[in-house]
Amino acid sequence: MKLSSIYSTGMILQRDVENTIRGTYEVGEKIEVSFDGKDLPVIFDDSKMTFEAKVPAYIVGGPYTLSVRVNGTLAVEISDILFGDVYILGGQSNMELPLIWTTDHHYEEIRSADFAEIRQFEVPKVPLFKKKNEILDGGKWVNADQENIDMFSAIGFYFAKEKYLKDNVPVGLVQTAVGGAPVESLMSEENLRVSFASFENELSDSGKCNQDKSKGCLWCYKEKLEKYDMAFVEETTASDMKRLDAWHKNVDDNDPGISGNWQETWPEGEYESFHMPSTFYQTEHENFKGSFWIQKIVDIPEDWCDKEVELRLGTLMDGDTTYVNGTFVGGFTFKYPPRRYFLKPGMLKPGKNTITVRMVVDTNIGGAVKECPYFLKNGDSQISLEGEWKMRFGSTSGPVEGQTFFLWSPTALFNSMIYPIQKYSCKAFLFYQGESNCEYPQYYAPLLKDMVKEWRSLFGKDVPFYMAELTYWLGDGPVYESDPFDGVRQVQKKVVDEIPYCYLIPTYDLGQYNDLHPQNKKDVALRFFESYMENEED
Repeated sequence: MKLSSIYSTGMILQRDVENTIRGTYEVGEKIEVSFDGKDLPVIFDDSKMTFEAKVPAYIVGGPYTLSVRVNGTLAVEISDILFGDVYILGGQSNMELPLIWTTDHHYEEIRSADFAEIRQFEVPKVPLFKKKNEILDGGKWVNADQENIDMFSAIGFYFAKEKYLKDNVPVGLVQTAVGGAPVESLMSEENLRVSFASFENELSDSGKCNQDKSKGCLWCYKEKLEKYDMAFVEETTASDMKRLDAWHKNVDDNDPGISGNWQETWPEGEYESFHMPSTFYQTEHENFKGSFWIQKIVDIPEDWCDKEVELRLGTLMDGDTTYVNGTFVGGFTFKYPPRRYFLKPGMLKPGKNTITVRMVVDTNIGGAVKECPYFLKNGDSQISLEGEWKMRFGSTSGPVEGQTFFLWSPTALFNSMIYPIQKYSCKAFLFYQGESNCEYPQYYAPLLKDMVKEWRSLFGKDVPFYMAELTYWLGDGPVYESDPFDGVRQVQKKVVDEIPYCYLIPTYDLGQYNDLHPQNKKDVALRFFESYMENEED
């Protein structure tokens, strides 16, 4: 016997409705389930070897305990179960975005958060093809406290906090959002085939396949549905990693800065100039791939040196390894995380200090995105890091073919993340998605409508669907002449009236032209909550 992992210690169940407990069993196992000391009816499906137990409706409260016995012996006991309101978070990176990425806004609010009755379950992110998982494996319920708060969905947390402070009802967040996920990844194969077929003849001449290995479109989805299985995923992933590891090793092995300790202060004259912030766009280095180093000497007041100092380096492309006075202080391998490094007391010295950043460019145009924060901060005081830096090129390499993100492929997330949590009773869906469908907005409407219909077949036909409007964005390396999300945004405004109990949350004015993931997620969440309060009955 195995329970789906979403049914675990600390879970929050939806108040005032019947809740379903799901699991699998083996031949010869007799399953008995009790809740709050009372035996529950259990329904068995021998064709799938699954069982369901029904928990009757409870009002707000807890904690309660659920027990499962196999052949008369206690096998599982789940404690600290609360009844409150449950929300399924769906979509892609702007819903997934964790609080730790948003600390430019409401930092003290995040650092003081401690809510034992606001909890999140993050569904494990794995692709799955050719079959649907009946139950989940992995993941756990965590409280919104200082041990776990950093990885809470920012929108989810701020929505939950507003809700909890209003009515003191426990809030459960089921986090299913995955960065980069197109709507096709969130639908079953059966639904996707029918949906695409409904407009295939009409739209087949409206574009062409972009040859994206990761995603599926009208012109290649059938091929991917046939080709992608778990053996292919394993083989391709291994090949991708081997190729990428070899590329990065070659860059590292041929970088004189690593063996020559370029993290230390450079001799005069052995460098050129780099203006912080800027990118290589429309320069002689626009197509550069490999590694380069930048360095700046900064004068630090004596009274800063015994304090923790924050180093902000905005958005760097693509990966960075950052040093202060020759000591490693942090780094990331891709561009999106805000570079926010905390320098321990004593790391800085009075007078001249050296900040060195090694950047590896493998995907985008190299550089530092403009109009992001670049400074050292001590309390309310700042030292700007904008202006002229020294620059040296390390290793030059050819372009590298990127990896295949199978999580973005048709059906990949539905099979592994959505279908297995079916029948987990919830109050509403909170959804933020569409950026990854901006290339083909002409068929986003029917797919989105069919996705919502399918999700409701799993969780309840009348579950309200709250959908964030795509925000304003014009690119972060090169800046586009027009907003690439406008086509999807127009579709969203249209379909909101075509999907029952669907509500569009305005966010356009909360965007930043150069940031795909604007950090001000609290205002987005407050707008979700305002719409929710306008449309939900007590």
